[in-house]
Amino acid sequence: MRNSRYRSSEIKAGIWIFISLVIFTGFMVSITGSRFWKEMDHYRVRLKYVGGLEIGSPVRMGGFLVGKISDVKFLPAAESGLELTLEVRKGLPIKENTVAYLSFISITSEQHLELEQNPEPAPLLSPGDLIPSKELTTMDDVMEQIGYVGDTLRVILSRVHLLLKPENIARVDSIIAGIIGLIQENSSEVTALLASARRSMEEIDTLINSLDHIVDVNDTLLTRLLAQTREAVDQATATMAGIHTTAENVDHLVLSNAGNLMRILDNLSRVTENLKEFSNTIKDNPFLLIRAISRKKRKLKQ
Repeated sequence: MRNSRYRSSEIKAGIWIFISLVIFTGFMVSITGSRFWKEMDHYRVRLKYVGGLEIGSPVRMGGFLVGKISDVKFLPAAESGLELTLEVRKGLPIKENTVAYLSFISITSEQHLELEQNPEPAPLLSPGDLIPSKELTTMDDVMEQIGYVGDTLRVILSRVHLLLKPENIARVDSIIAGIIGLIQENSSEVTALLASARRSMEEIDTLINSLDHIVDVNDTLLTRLLAQTREAVDQATATMAGIHTTAENVDHLVLSNAGNLMRILDNLSRVTENLKEFSNTIKDNPFLLIRAISRKKRKLKQ
């Protein structure tokens, strides 16, 4: 009887222990986010500033949870920053133009590592590859920029202060008063000039309307004139082509008879020289012409 009581107590204790182990295991799995039954891919990301990210921090793509940070290590002294090892679900497509950066959903939410996909096509990274990253602006950078802006504002305010000195204000007042006086003195001329410009614009508008009407009325005539002009241009082009052909034929004729022309010119040159010599001879000895004329013999009276 006692043995049966001990056995029932042991069975109950074992059941409670088993249930406790199951609950504890489920609680640990939910807390650590472990996925013992899923295969995961690992990638690397390098950042100079992680801003509170640690092992177990979530990794999101498009705001959707896809994994976590499984390891963090410092880079060698030659390279500043940290290298994060990401554990994401197996087969997640991560392209080479994907960019990783520190982000958060809201001010009160925890920070996470965001994977931003580029819509441009690109090859996929293999598990273990390094995902490109970009650094976000920190508060120190913002405060430094605010300091630069403050210095610039200080310079601007000092220049505005110099500009608003009484003497400068007096100069501006005098300039404005002079401009107003000039406008008042020449108001009639300015009015006449504006009226003239308005009339000119109206006349130009009327002229444009008239030209439009003339073009509309004489559209057929203009088309005919354009056709005739085009025909005349074509004829002139054909004439120029004929002239070009004739010139080429003349050039060919001159080149082919160049030898004959040179001989003719040589003969003409020699004839000219002979005539020149003959002319000089007659000029020097005019009596040769007298001797050259045959005299008739006189008959003697018997």
